[in-house]
Amino acid sequence: MRLQKNKSLKEFTSFKIGGKAKYFADPTTFNEMKDLFKFAKKNKLKIFILGKGSNIVFDDRGFSGLVIYNNINFLKISKTNIYVGAGYNFAHLGIKTALKNLSGLEFASGVPGSVGGAIYMNASAFSQAISDTIVSVVYLTEDGILLNLKKDQLDLQYRSSIFQKMKGVILSAKFSLHIDTSARKKQLELLHKKMKNQPLNENNAGCIFKNPENMSAKKLIDECGLKNYKIGGAIVSNIHANFIINENGASSKDVIELISYIKEVVKKKKNIELFQEVKIIQP
Repeated sequence: MRLQKNKSLKEFTSFKIGGKAKYFADPTTFNEMKDLFKFAKKNKLKIFILGKGSNIVFDDRGFSGLVIYNNINFLKISKTNIYVGAGYNFAHLGIKTALKNLSGLEFASGVPGSVGGAIYMNASAFSQAISDTIVSVVYLTEDGILLNLKKDQLDLQYRSSIFQKMKGVILSAKFSLHIDTSARKKQLELLHKKMKNQPLNENNAGCIFKNPENMSAKKLIDECGLKNYKIGGAIVSNIHANFIINENGASSKDVIELISYIKEVVKKKKNIELFQEVKIIQP
């Protein structure tokens, strides 16, 4: 692991937007992560934990503290039990488990991001969710204390978990899947649906807004005539209206202004308030 200064964050995000981090590191072990927390505390630096860079927008001014790119990416499969590092690619986990006829994470193959990020947001799609199969999580607090948290301690709800109220980092997780010889077929079918209905090959951060209860944010935005609406280099996807695309060198300002405009129009036309799923990371 190497501690770097003034590291560009664009290459580490799916949106390809953002300035430079004052400090940047990519730990691969629990001990390296502990050392970075000590460094940040000693130097009074704020920390941002980065997974695979989906679901976030870094400000073009960068980040004035320490960005930790979680690169703890081991994977161990023992019968139906999965032990995996938080930095492991969540989409790859969905593919690898399905190839071994293990069911429960087929939906993951179409979800960008890391395992840690998926747990943090309680990722879900096609009637499957992290909360269905997770058993426990190993977590490091900002004070360097290791916690082994069981499922019933995680407060997993729609796009929410206990980790959104904690200061620290997810290090690893255990999942319990079940044998199903049709898992690979199901995984491919779900991935095909994603590829058909979402702009997976474009620079984006995933869904921008949470779905209001019993409603679709995608449908609301579409009904407001906002597909292809553009501010600067940022544009509302014509494939899926709950996605914003970095079409032409969009700035963070372009994206933030477009998010605000969508909220304003949906509130005015539908009298419904949309809440962001994507996180705006300020300097």
